[in-house]
Amino acid sequence: MTNTAVVSDNAIAEMQSEDAQQTLTESMVGDITTLFDRTLEQLIALRDSAYESAIKELDQETEALAKEYGQLEEGIRAIEAVLPSKRRVTQHAADELLLNGAKQDAANKLAELAEFERKPVAMRERQKECIARLEAIANEKRTIAKQMFENWYTKVRPVIRAAERGLLITLLQGLEESLYQYQATTGMGKSDNKHRPLVHQGHITGLTADGRSAEWAAGHKWYG
Repeated sequence: MTNTAVVSDNAIAEMQSEDAQQTLTESMVGDITTLFDRTLEQLIALRDSAYESAIKELDQETEALAKEYGQLEEGIRAIEAVLPSKRRVTQHAADELLLNGAKQDAANKLAELAEFERKPVAMRERQKECIARLEAIANEKRTIAKQMFENWYTKVRPVIRAAERGLLITLLQGLEESLYQYQATTGMGKSDNKHRPLVHQGHITGLTADGRSAEWAAGHKWYG
């Protein structure tokens, strides 16, 4: 085998190794991104599903009350629309009965009219009860929302702290220590007229996003 062939084989092997390392790096980036995306989705789903489950019966009652209120309103309008004519017709019938000597029948007719006239009043009272209950339900839902939030929040904090520890202590602090360890192991920590230490401050600050990035702005919001 010629020297050219050996060099070519070595170059190919090195390229393949670099490709494998690049693939591994991209895989790790994807895994971390997916982990955080899924964690956020699951945390939000945990909160929302707990709240929806807690208020399910209240929502069903709200829907039923709203429907009943609407039906009552339609009923009131229907009665009020025919009430004037109902009064005239009933009074006329009662007068005829009185003229014919049927006093009791006339009284019964007028009593029926009075009962009919009272229906809108009773229906409005029921509407007031519906409104009062709807307001009570709204208050109950606010109480539940607060309880669910506080309970959920206690579960969120450990997850965030674990992510903070993973980034700040395990990964960043660990990488910083490993940079200096690598520098020491390879004998690249000395400084003279020809050489400088392998690791400089730019390597440390370069691990994180710069001040123009969304990541830096978010970090400044949380830690600034």
